[in-house]
Amino acid sequence: MIGKSQEMADRRAHRRYRAGDGAYAALSPDSSKVGPIVDISMDGLCFRYIVHADQPKEPVETHIYVGDNGFYLEKMPYETVEDVEIDNPSSLSTIIMRQRRVRFVGLSANQKAQLKYFIAHRTSEQADLRVR
Repeated sequence: MIGKSQEMADRRAHRRYRAGDGAYAALSPDSSKVGPIVDISMDGLCFRYIVHADQPKEPVETHIYVGDNGFYLEKMPYETVEDVEIDNPSSLSTIIMRQRRVRFVGLSANQKAQLKYFIAHRTSEQADLRVR
């Protein structure tokens, strides 16, 4: 029997790579949904963010921004695949953490080239650089 995580991995066209320390994603430059990138591929990424209860409701975002120590990818079009609450490692904390997985859609040739560069130079593993 194949588990859910095995099925998900089998559907992915590109391998995911662990982002380096200091790599962050945000839904817009002014969004409260900003946090460290967990993993990234040519297809999409996963990042975590803190929920700010006192923040006003944000408009629906259609672009994601990726940054890492001077390297910046902006206005990457995406679709949300999953956005779930995750367990807080500290049982004493009242902070609510969420994890969002996104799929890139409609990237330009330039955005694909920049993403390819980011994966090759800003992840902790050597990347498979095939662009589809």
